[in-house]
Amino acid sequence: MKTAAIAFAMMTTATVASAADYNANHFFAERHSMVRGPYVEFAKKVAEETDGEINFTVFSAGSLLPPASSLQGVRDGIAQVTYHAGTYTPSELPIDNLIGNMAFYNTDPLVMAFASTEFGLTNPAQLAEWKANGVVYGGGYSTSQYFMQCNTPVRTLADIKGKRLRMAGGAWSRFAEFVGAVPVSMPSSEMYTGLDAGSLDCAVAAADALDSFSLKDVVTDMNTLAIGNYYAGFEWGYNVAFWQSISPENRRVLFNEMAYYLAEHRIAFDKDVEKAVNSAKENGMAVAEPDQALKDALAEFVVADEATLIANAKDRGVKDPEAILTEFKALVDKWDGLLANVDTTDVDALAALARSEIYDKLDETTYGVY
Repeated sequence: MKTAAIAFAMMTTATVASAADYNANHFFAERHSMVRGPYVEFAKKVAEETDGEINFTVFSAGSLLPPASSLQGVRDGIAQVTYHAGTYTPSELPIDNLIGNMAFYNTDPLVMAFASTEFGLTNPAQLAEWKANGVVYGGGYSTSQYFMQCNTPVRTLADIKGKRLRMAGGAWSRFAEFVGAVPVSMPSSEMYTGLDAGSLDCAVAAADALDSFSLKDVVTDMNTLAIGNYYAGFEWGYNVAFWQSISPENRRVLFNEMAYYLAEHRIAFDKDVEKAVNSAKENGMAVAEPDQALKDALAEFVVADEATLIANAKDRGVKDPEAILTEFKALVDKWDGLLANVDTTDVDALAALARSEIYDKLDETTYGVY
C-alpha cells in the first residue's frame, strides 16, 4: 500500500512538473528589451491567461542554448520557444535571410517588425521553410537602427576606409566592403572586447548596446548613418510537438500576447536607445552626422545589392526570389501607411493593430498544425 502511494505521488509530481517544464530561450541578457517584455513579462501573462496550463521558464544570456544553436534547439525540444537570429543559419533559412537582408529598404524599425511578422506568418514559401526546419513561427521583431559606435572618429566616407567594423553578416558585411571597410563577424557579446582590445574600430549595432553591452565605456564616437536594422529570424519560434500539444484556446492566448509584446518591445527598445545615447553623451561620447559622400555610398549600395540578394537566394535553392521580394516590399509599404495613422508611442493601439491586421486572421485550430 505504501509503495502504491509513493508511486502515485511520483506520478502526480511528474504531471505537475511536465506542465511547468516548458523552456523559453533567449541569448540576450534578461535586462535587454527583447527579453524583459517579450520573454519575462510574456511568460507571466501567458501563465495567467492559460490558468497555469502553460508555464515558461525563461533562460536568458545563452544559459540554455548558444546563439547558433537556437534553431536546432527548438526543433529538438530543448526549448519550447526561442528567439533566433536568422543570419546564423543562412543555408537552413534562405528565404528568411533573403527578407532579412532587405534591412536597408525601409529603416523604420516599427514598420519592419510588423511587416516581417506578417510575412513570416502568411507567406506560403516562408511557412514551408519554417515547417522544413521543425519550427512554428510565432512572430518577429526589429532592433532599432544600426549605427557605427567607434573608438575613433568616423565621420566621412574617407574616414571609413580600412576601418574594422563589427557587422551582422550578409548585407551589412557587403556594405562594409562596398565602402572600403573591413567587416568583422562576431557575436554582440564580444563587441566590448573587440573595441577595448583594438581588434575593432567600430561596432555596428543598435545604440542600446551602449548600455546593454556596456559599450559606452569603450566608445568615443557614434556616427548616425542608419545602417539598416536587424529582424532576421524570429522573436518567437515554437517547437512543433509543443505547439500541437496545447489547446487552440491557448494558442489564441499566445497569438494575443505576441501581438502585444511585438508592440511593447519596439517602444521599449527605442526608449533604451534614447537613454543609452544620452548617458554616453554625458560621459563624453561625440555624436556626428555622416557626410554626404557616405550617405550617397549607402544609397548606391542599397540599389546595387538587390541583385546580390537575388543571386544568393537562387544559389541556396530559393525559387523565384524576385516574386518573394516584391511581396515583402508590398507588405513593408502597407505597414508604412498603416503605422502613419496610429500613435506609435501607444502600446495598446499598436497591439490592437497587430491583432486586427495579423493575428486575428490566423486560425488557431489549424495554424502550425503540421
